[in-house]
Amino acid sequence: MSDFSPLNIFKSQAKQFVRDQSVKLSVAQETLAQEAGFANYHELSVITERNPMDSRLMLAVFGVKDFSHAIHEDDVYVDLDQELEDQLSEAIADTNATGFTIDALEVNAAEYSAATGVLNLGVSLTYQGQQDQERMYHGTAFFLTATVELLRRDGRWLLTAEGLSISSGESDADRDRRSEWEHGAQVEEAERGNGITMAQALASELGISIEDAELLSDAEVTTNESDEGLVYSYWINLEPVAEGKVRADLLARFGSLEYELGPNFFDDIENEL
Repeated sequence: MSDFSPLNIFKSQAKQFVRDQSVKLSVAQETLAQEAGFANYHELSVITERNPMDSRLMLAVFGVKDFSHAIHEDDVYVDLDQELEDQLSEAIADTNATGFTIDALEVNAAEYSAATGVLNLGVSLTYQGQQDQERMYHGTAFFLTATVELLRRDGRWLLTAEGLSISSGESDADRDRRSEWEHGAQVEEAERGNGITMAQALASELGISIEDAELLSDAEVTTNESDEGLVYSYWINLEPVAEGKVRADLLARFGSLEYELGPNFFDDIENEL
């Protein structure tokens, strides 16, 4: 049996209980098993084989009911924030923002190795700073995907020495430049007499990919107009259709999933309202 399987970790906890309380090992095992919500130690040992992700077992052995929650432990969060600051220091220096903090953190995958006791988490997050209002805008956020590596030691989750590996990322300034380029391309296409799609228009407006915009193109749109029918703007409600990373991104940048579109937004779209 591996050193870091749930049952082995529980046995280690029971041995520590023996040292702390001066009781027999069998008493320690029964006591801790019952405190965890099991009828007895036998039931716990059976569950470790049949259902190692049982929430009672997870909480007793790993301190969390789901491995994805480990990243929100206080020590992990502080260390991850520091590691992000260190790894992104040069990129941060190219902005004029300060006070960067983790925002919109989402765990997309979790894999625990009972052989090594290492937990690998695939995450997406926004590393957000505060704009210096006295200086020209040069970006305030980084949108990242990364792998976070954690260890469970002495009842705590810890970031390993090489605990953060950033696999991809871009800044909001990068997205703005891409959005400007895509918008320019769409304007040129429209000027040649070819209307653009709703997804293309949303991609340009929101600074997202065409693929993500396709998922939003069926969102409900309402018109903000005067009694005489003069259109002031449009409101698009993205709440029912925005999911996953694009949802987190939009909330991080706009603070809402209800977005106001200009009065001429639909001028070049093939199927106007």
